[in-house]
Amino acid sequence: MDASMLPRHAAVSRPGLSTARAPRPLLQPQQPHHRHHQSRRQQCSVARAADNDEDKLAPAVIDVEVETAASISAAEAGRLAAAAVALQAAAEAKAHGATTATASAPPPPKAAHAHGAAFDFACPICQTTTFKMASMPTKAGSLACPRCSRKFSSTDKYVDLTLTSGLQPQVYNKAEWGGQEMFRSPAISFVYERGWRQGFSWAGFPGADKEFEIAMDYLQPAYGETVIDMSCGSGLFSRRFAKSGRFGGVVAADFSESMLQQARAYFKEDGTLGGATPIAFLRADVGRLPFATGSVAAIHAGAALHCWPNPQAALAEISRVLRPGGVFVASTFLNATAPLGQLIGNDEILRPLNQLGQLIGNDEILRPLNQFDPSGAVVRAQYKWWEEQELKDLCASVGLDRYTRERSNRFIMLCARKPGSMAQQGQA
Repeated sequence: MDASMLPRHAAVSRPGLSTARAPRPLLQPQQPHHRHHQSRRQQCSVARAADNDEDKLAPAVIDVEVETAASISAAEAGRLAAAAVALQAAAEAKAHGATTATASAPPPPKAAHAHGAAFDFACPICQTTTFKMASMPTKAGSLACPRCSRKFSSTDKYVDLTLTSGLQPQVYNKAEWGGQEMFRSPAISFVYERGWRQGFSWAGFPGADKEFEIAMDYLQPAYGETVIDMSCGSGLFSRRFAKSGRFGGVVAADFSESMLQQARAYFKEDGTLGGATPIAFLRADVGRLPFATGSVAAIHAGAALHCWPNPQAALAEISRVLRPGGVFVASTFLNATAPLGQLIGNDEILRPLNQLGQLIGNDEILRPLNQFDPSGAVVRAQYKWWEEQELKDLCASVGLDRYTRERSNRFIMLCARKPGSMAQQGQA
């Protein structure tokens, strides 16, 4: 496994994981094949010296995409190679004379891709027709998939790529899960950051700023790429991702129309909308993600896993769309016995207690522990409170590995990765 894909644990709170990153080799421009007239692309990777100790071990890479005709002369190819070597030499010289930064200083972001659209969406039906957007549309319109003969609605507020987008069903209406439907209420969207989310402190959630810090540590391999903030709610973390300047774009995605509208309002209020980082608002179903297979660098889902109607199907979709080495970061609630399990260092010994509560159809047996849970029996019946091993099982079942986490009381934030390396994919 490429050490460059690991989160920066050694400098934070998870000892034992190396932060060293192996530099990628310089790719020399290839000699052209004569008498071929179609265009092809060549990529020259140029090491860029950084300004701190960590990046001396891990020079970032600038990908320069060059369109060349097949009839290019050998002399021209040689000039390209000489230019690349000169740039590399300059970068090495700069790295040799770089000053040492403090150990606590975060590494600068990787350079964002200089080519392609900021946002690559896909038809939620066939998942093969793609829609490339540099920014949000400025007026109402539609995105058409000729393969499926469907048009999906698009406005300056959000792009709707759910299965029912642009349709008015005559009879059929899908029965939505109550736990998901509640968040489509404008009232819930309004109060979410006005007291609702802050109330998660009873379970040990450390607060938005600390949660953002942990998430950013896990998301480092995706710096410079577009991050999907799935089930973004009112944009609590989407705004922070955009302000960080670490990502090439941020997609604030949710199934709730009212949450997306509230998120957009917050973005406008704090001036993040229209800033340096491109933002897209996307209505999407986590069980049918509108992204092509292997096209996404990172997905974040803050306090959301327990709200999804079918978490295993959702994680299968997340695994499908992640590229090799892609990152999945999520926070959620652990079950009532988790604090005791953490205290004794063993959740398994308490498992029969949780299973008995499920078997008898109520949680009376857990009343002494649930007295610290202000959510009430109705909420507990609608949402899934987790044992940590269940989360590990979920990730393993959909092919996500390198599981790690931060855990306190009933709060957990986990990170799992798609097998492979994003650096390897960039060199392919």
